[in-house]
Amino acid sequence: MSMRASFLLSVALGIAAPCVAQSPGTFELGGFARYTFFDDALALDDQVGGGGTLGIFLFRNFALEAEGAYTTTSTTGTPSLDVDNTPIRGRLTYHIPLGGYASAIRIGAGYVRNMFGKDVNFDDDGATGLLGLRLGLGEKFALQVDGTIDYVPSPSGVAADDYKNWGVQGGVVLLFGNSYDGDKDKVKDKNDRCPGTPAGASVDSNGCAASQRDTDKDTVKDSADRCANTAAGAKVDAEGCAPEQKDKDHDGVIDNLDKCLDTPSGETVNASGCSASQVDSDADRVNDNVDKCPDSPAGERVDSDGCAIGQLDRDKDGVMDNVDACADTPAGQPVDARGCSRDSDADGVPDGVDVCPSTPNGQAVDQQGCPKLFEGTKRTVILQGVTFATGKSELTDSGKAVLRDVAHSLAANPDVRVQVSGHSDNTGSRSANLRLSTARAKTVESYLESNGVSPAQLTSKGFGPDKPVASNKTAAGRAQNRRVELNRIN
Repeated sequence: MSMRASFLLSVALGIAAPCVAQSPGTFELGGFARYTFFDDALALDDQVGGGGTLGIFLFRNFALEAEGAYTTTSTTGTPSLDVDNTPIRGRLTYHIPLGGYASAIRIGAGYVRNMFGKDVNFDDDGATGLLGLRLGLGEKFALQVDGTIDYVPSPSGVAADDYKNWGVQGGVVLLFGNSYDGDKDKVKDKNDRCPGTPAGASVDSNGCAASQRDTDKDTVKDSADRCANTAAGAKVDAEGCAPEQKDKDHDGVIDNLDKCLDTPSGETVNASGCSASQVDSDADRVNDNVDKCPDSPAGERVDSDGCAIGQLDRDKDGVMDNVDACADTPAGQPVDARGCSRDSDADGVPDGVDVCPSTPNGQAVDQQGCPKLFEGTKRTVILQGVTFATGKSELTDSGKAVLRDVAHSLAANPDVRVQVSGHSDNTGSRSANLRLSTARAKTVESYLESNGVSPAQLTSKGFGPDKPVASNKTAAGRAQNRRVELNRIN
């Protein structure tokens, strides 16, 4: 199979054409001839057969395919038995575009139902894989060569632990409903007047970008034309401007409309061509670019920052003194809209000194803002906010943030030993839930260790659905049962 895969890739990479993606909703029908290499465990002659495919592209370049094949063969032993083989496959296939309509490298995997009949009769279920090459010969027609492998574990009718059947098949495919857009500008090729649009450029209804249009027909393309409405026949410079359209300070406002003709290079201007260094919006004699109080009351005396007495910010926290409820905030301390120290996790410890800034709401904390895990006689702590990817033991970013705070608290109390306990609801099989809860508990244990907690302080165990804290009959109860706990064991 590796030699066949190498051949397909070599052919694919040798095709030089613009890549064309398969669009969602494309429907395809195909037929093929096939040569099957049966596993030695089946004791069957390798033979030629045939089959057909039916597929639909659910997403860009992703197709859901159903395939059936039929091969007649016979056993290699004595006596020889007639056997027919009918594999039915369902798979998801990704098409790596190569160019030329639907040309692509095909990679797929899925399910196979392998059925045997005539002198023998048994069916097996397994997994199937595919690597192939499709050559598009038109909008609706393509040639296709695929290599397949069917893997069947624990077969029902063979004296073997598993078997693998290989196959090579080639045929034709008919495609319906695809949208062909060679330069990917969202205008179909048949309507595109500018088929070579640069990648990512915005286009009009004709598929043309500014670098391809000359709206005022002055021989300067729109993308470089600083004067897009030049009168017909006017002589223009390299920027597409006639003498009466010049922009001396190059601020994007034509001179005949520019009220500030000497704007410094690179400064952003308003519709009148004036930048902040040239405008004094509140008429306090301090230009906007240095005015820290651009709305000073008319007539009030201001300082060099353009601020009146009622607009000063003595503690430099970004909140003016006349609205600052905490006028003496320590330097550098993050503040809220009232000018008071911000406490993002609402634990009573300001962010500027909070060592554990992601403490869950309601969690008791110490002076550093880190969780107090086992106060008094408390022996169990549910780790609120410790979440995982759905159906996996991979921690979410928010779950990691909570655990970093927990790790800081445990590391600060090396005499405390805990068991990380994983729990689940009763959805699904008990064995699967037990495995998942065990894996999640182990993940939390490992993450705590990686954040400074001594391995001597930690053990982990999964309990699956065996220790619910609420009814599994409601969604809210099941959500409570899916949890990770710390249980103090000393």
